[in-house]
Amino acid sequence: MTILNRYVLRQVAIPCVLAIALVAVVGVANEIQERISALPVAQMTIGDIGRLAFFLLPTLVAYLVPITYLLGILLSFGRLAQNNEIVAMKAAGIPMKRIILPVIFLGAVLSGTSFLIQDRLQPWAIGRIYDLICSELPLRATLDTLPTGLMHEFAGWRIYIGDRDPDTGELKDLVILRPEEDGRATTYYADSAQLEKTENGQSWLEMRSVHFVPASDASRGGRLSMLELDTNRLLLPAISTMRPPPNRRELTLAQLVAEEKMLARQAAETGSEPVKNNLRKLRREIAERVAMPIACLAVCFVAAPLGARAKRSGRSYTFAVGFSVVLGYYLLQMTTDVNTLLPLGAVMALTWMPNLVFLVAGGILVWRVDRV
Repeated sequence: MTILNRYVLRQVAIPCVLAIALVAVVGVANEIQERISALPVAQMTIGDIGRLAFFLLPTLVAYLVPITYLLGILLSFGRLAQNNEIVAMKAAGIPMKRIILPVIFLGAVLSGTSFLIQDRLQPWAIGRIYDLICSELPLRATLDTLPTGLMHEFAGWRIYIGDRDPDTGELKDLVILRPEEDGRATTYYADSAQLEKTENGQSWLEMRSVHFVPASDASRGGRLSMLELDTNRLLLPAISTMRPPPNRRELTLAQLVAEEKMLARQAAETGSEPVKNNLRKLRREIAERVAMPIACLAVCFVAAPLGARAKRSGRSYTFAVGFSVVLGYYLLQMTTDVNTLLPLGAVMALTWMPNLVFLVAGGILVWRVDRV
């Protein structure tokens, strides 16, 4: 790599890295905010939030890299223009095509890297997110971690904890609704209780000053009877976890293609509308897996010549051009989103349309970049 290539790429890399760090923080925070209602917050630690943020990053790469690389190109070339460095390069006989060549080459490398991350790393990351949310965190839920003052569902039971002693862990004003096999429920009221964990993983609740209403014939018009006990030892149910089946984003491109062939056969044999709807979404996912990573190369084909031709107009030009390019790309992308079932080739062609438009427009701009 020549000195010129290293210099130009270094100028692009600095704002690009800063931009991707900023946008990644905002994007990950937004993703966590959208999932916060499904997260058992009481069982989460700072380490869990850090792991969740780490697993979310590969799912955003295909969207983050084109935008941040575009900003990096425009900001770096804008600074070079303001410092008259581009003028000096042209005065030294270096054509503009030679200046933007390493930027386009790096865009191609970033597109290939984004494809590999989206196809290989993203399915693994999404699987780990589901493992954390649906398996690991629920297994931590014990009575000594549940917030007080709320009714909770605990392994099929309904449990209310009025207060908790922070020193001894003693539970106070406890209410438990334990369902029975016939559909009725036994209700327990305890002034205080202590959680005991055995070596085999079972948990017992030692309740004191207990009032309970056994499952009776009340649901059939019988009379309720409340019994009182000084103490009562209750075995708590084991927590069961249920992980949802893998979705499309957990599959690699090869697995998606195999799934598409199977659904296409089912749709042809049965004509089922739900199967056709799933097939439409699957084909769209396949097309986006191939097209979205190429967005980095497509936008840099347009941004590099525009940035290199920038005058000494400051950052307003940079942000105006960047906003226009991003808006134009995603408007084109929105127009290709159809709600009808089309062959996979047609869906691929429509999804590739923004990339093709930008590559053609960028090719024309690169060809004319040295003209005054």
